[in-house]
Amino acid sequence: MPVYRHPLWAALMALALGSALLHLRIHPPWQGPTYIWPNLFAAVDLVVVSLLFLSRATAILGLLLNSFMAFLGIIMMTDFSLSATLAGKMEVLPQTNFFGWLLLITLPDSAILLADFLVGLALYRVVMAEHSQ
Repeated sequence: MPVYRHPLWAALMALALGSALLHLRIHPPWQGPTYIWPNLFAAVDLVVVSLLFLSRATAILGLLLNSFMAFLGIIMMTDFSLSATLAGKMEVLPQTNFFGWLLLITLPDSAILLADFLVGLALYRVVMAEHSQ
């Protein structure tokens, strides 16, 4: 089992780093206080969650924080996409070009968050199994 722990931790770090950089590009914090929150959550994911998964004693906290932030992000981005679609603010509407609309909404971002959640869950299980042997 110890062979899988480091690649999973690296994958979790890579997803968190990609998320942080994506948030900096999409929500520049210097453009207003509203944009600080997504960047703050991304930074917490990158630093705090990653550090919590390094120890068996704190891995459960890492899993809980990672799961909470992943589901919160998925809910917030889905709400944004649905609100923008219903308000007619999307460049492509689903009834015009469904696949083009799927690429414009936050579905790809939510898929990345789902992968982050699943990698965190797998890492937690490996950390717990590694120390119980």
